[in-house]
Amino acid sequence: MDNKGQLSIKDLCRKIKVNERTLERRFTSETGVSPKQFAKIIQFQSSLEQLTVKDFNKLTDIVYQNGFVDQSHFIKVFKVFTGKTPKGFSKK
Repeated sequence: MDNKGQLSIKDLCRKIKVNERTLERRFTSETGVSPKQFAKIIQFQSSLEQLTVKDFNKLTDIVYQNGFVDQSHFIKVFKVFTGKTPKGFSKK
């Protein structure tokens, strides 16, 4: 969470000294979602907060500050979580 969903699972496993499969099993068992999905949720929440408080000049500021590959990827992820594009969401 401190890394806003941008720490790779591989790096996390090295840091806590557990293999990926063990982490995935334990994490999914405790939370109901995979570590990768949880990271996506945290990454989305961070970008949503930034969009909501209007803490950006251009949409690409949000995209790159939150670790998305490009604007298209960000828009796809945003639509999965909200059903709207970032532009459509910020108009409400």
